[in-house]
Amino acid sequence: MDMTSYTEVKSKVIRNRILEILKQSEVDIDKTVSITESDLTDVLTDLQINNFDFGKVAGLRKEINYTGYKIVYKDAKIMKIKEDTFDIDTVPKDY
Repeated sequence: MDMTSYTEVKSKVIRNRILEILKQSEVDIDKTVSITESDLTDVLTDLQINNFDFGKVAGLRKEINYTGYKIVYKDAKIMKIKEDTFDIDTVPKDY
């Protein structure tokens, strides 16, 4: 199984498209946004990528985390992302 990443240029284009989708998407009942391979069809066609795999997008987790989201589920064809919220009530009170 070939696990090499897409080139940095291709990965950046895909990451940018995922971020655009995130900003435009409605949140599901479980407070996540689902992104599938079919959501990226236009970009994948332009980049001539067949048999897309989210696992091959270099820097994806880092980029998602940096923009205030976190990946809660990811496989080759679907990814679920939710807003990364900080809840002060969940911090242990060790003072």
